[in-house]
Amino acid sequence: MPRLTDTSREAERVLAECHRNMSPARKIQLVEDARRTAYSLHQTGFKSRHPDASSKDIWRDWIRKTLGPEYLFVADRGNPMDALRTEAILFIREVMDYLKQVGAARALGGSFASSVHGDDRHTKDADIAATPFPGREAEFVALLGDRYYWSLDAIREANRDRSMFNVIHFQSGFKVDVFIQKVRLYDRNLTLRSTPKMFGADPAVTLDVISPEDVILLKLEWYRLGDESSDTQWKDILGVMRTQGNRLDNAYLDLWAADLGVSDLLAKARVAVG
Repeated sequence: MPRLTDTSREAERVLAECHRNMSPARKIQLVEDARRTAYSLHQTGFKSRHPDASSKDIWRDWIRKTLGPEYLFVADRGNPMDALRTEAILFIREVMDYLKQVGAARALGGSFASSVHGDDRHTKDADIAATPFPGREAEFVALLGDRYYWSLDAIREANRDRSMFNVIHFQSGFKVDVFIQKVRLYDRNLTLRSTPKMFGADPAVTLDVISPEDVILLKLEWYRLGDESSDTQWKDILGVMRTQGNRLDNAYLDLWAADLGVSDLLAKARVAVG
């Protein structure tokens, strides 16, 4: 089976070089940023499901999920991560803003979206679903400038073939994978059904995030393409399903799971979450 990856060979080389050239202090800083980003995703998701939740309610839920209920006493010591904007969130917003400037509709997907809608986890890259923007690729890379790795050829190819391309922030090694909308009816839903979510504060960053149903469907499709071997993808799927519960639009899931050829996996996931 061909290697299933969302990172080009050249992008892998760039990532390795970014991390090789980082100072130990910078690496520690980025580990902390990843931890704070995971909390920010949890905060956004919890607040969207429980609009009246206080900062302490969100912090207690985070402690319960990450450390266990026996450590809830930690929550009484205050929340050191409340209302923070992180480097990763700011990089994502920047790339999404640039896509908007070249006429592409876009929405945050992948593990960032599954962390908002389900169980949060640390990740060093983000997925963005975007509509094509042919003829404006040079304008897009001009906006990215020399702070980011990009391949103009790869971006043109992605627009032409409805595939994907990588963008990497040199200073942090943070990677954004942009998936261009495929020529199929289902993919039109990704940006149309997305909703704005607020991350952090002072001021908050607002990003459009794909729906929980579409997170499930896309991860089921990716899980199948990966020969159903990725425990991480499967855990993300179950996490969204458990967290969302009866808020999910099951008729929508059934319709498009059949269209994408993953109805059996959806049924398996439903059994797994009870």
